[in-house]
Amino acid sequence: MKAIDFSHSGGFPLTQDELDYLQQAYTECINALAAMGSDGSTPMIISGMTVSTPTPGSTAVTDGWFFYNGEMIRFTGAIVAPTGTDVPLVHITPSSSSLTYYDGSSFNAVLNKTATLVAGASVTDATNFPIGDAVLFQLIFGLNGRESAWNSLSITTATGLGNVAGVLYYKKNWLNNTLHLRASLTANAAQNFNASPGAVLYLMTSLPSEYIPVTNAYFTTYYYGPNLFKDDLGVAWVKQLTSVLNNTGQIYINFIKPDAAISAYSVIFNTIIPLD
Repeated sequence: MKAIDFSHSGGFPLTQDELDYLQQAYTECINALAAMGSDGSTPMIISGMTVSTPTPGSTAVTDGWFFYNGEMIRFTGAIVAPTGTDVPLVHITPSSSSLTYYDGSSFNAVLNKTATLVAGASVTDATNFPIGDAVLFQLIFGLNGRESAWNSLSITTATGLGNVAGVLYYKKNWLNNTLHLRASLTANAAQNFNASPGAVLYLMTSLPSEYIPVTNAYFTTYYYGPNLFKDDLGVAWVKQLTSVLNNTGQIYINFIKPDAAISAYSVIFNTIIPLD
């Protein structure tokens, strides 16, 4: 992070270079913080800018700030009532004022950009974008705080262990430190599961270390079908199975041996597990 030490005595040599350095110090920090939510190409609401419809056909947006094309811009609230094909449009207005330098020259050196709401054609460019295209910072930040793509592991158990087959999908959310698990699995040799009442937890697969909870996390796996099935004794109707992701990353499912007429059945689960 850029900084200047002003504690030294002797008269600080304040020049345009030092002032530019100070300006870069805060703009770089602001842009770095905003970049946690977006690269700036998508207009991103940082604060305020609440959208409402005070009357039919009108749009009101409150004061606030947004980040767009690498710049933080202040927005002044307004109400518009577009007609025809016009839309509520955020319009950015650059402004400048001149300074007279010691040598008598004059330059437009004091720069600013502000924005407000207008009614206009739907266009997105350096100075315009529809208010409907603006995205809340927390939304993009939340998306960036979790894996966007699913990781996957193929599951295949031995025939003696039910010949369970399918794919496990998983991904992590770093913001709340949770794991999302989902799978559809088929026990192709369901008659090979342990008979009642000796049902056991069957190991399906193991997850990488960064996806392992601190304590054992139990969740429910469901029989994939509109009805229930009976256990091997023909006593209990089964719809749900107990499952667990333990603190070593192993996933177990408490498969039940079904009635003799059932040779195979499928189960599903879709659950979110706290990792801390």
